[in-house]
Amino acid sequence: MKGYLFETNTLSALLSTDHAHHSAAVAIVQSLPDNALKYVSCVALAELQFGRELIVAFTGKDPTQLTQTLTRASAGAVLDVTRHTASNYAELKANLAKTYLAKWMRKDRPRWVENWVDKATGQHLQVDENDLWICAQAREHDLILVTADHGIRRIAQADPAVQLLLI
Repeated sequence: MKGYLFETNTLSALLSTDHAHHSAAVAIVQSLPDNALKYVSCVALAELQFGRELIVAFTGKDPTQLTQTLTRASAGAVLDVTRHTASNYAELKANLAKTYLAKWMRKDRPRWVENWVDKATGQHLQVDENDLWICAQAREHDLILVTADHGIRRIAQADPAVQLLLI
């Protein structure tokens, strides 16, 4: 039986009834086998917490809906980052570099993966570092990543061990 890992955009769509993709996210989750293992990435929880902290810092108000989303997301089975995640992350990032970068040496490539440029198109990859960590967790545990972030497809194209279920 396959297991599933939910990333940040999926959690937002799933747990926020006013989200544009809420119905699609609910339908996808309801279509999963009842006995399938379902996890939330601790990285996704950190991203939700960061969003909450920004709102509080800039408005002084508690974003009630985001706080409720964070509470609900934290209530499930949460996958932590481990040393095994770290090795999967390194392999995944190397595969991303082999697939997309024309120049891979430190002096030739930007430090942050978000600024890497696709050798074929000349466009920025627009791959988020946190998405790499979440994909590394899915890869580590042989889980299917349930995602509403179509940009994550670039990561899966670079490493077939990353399995996606797109919302």
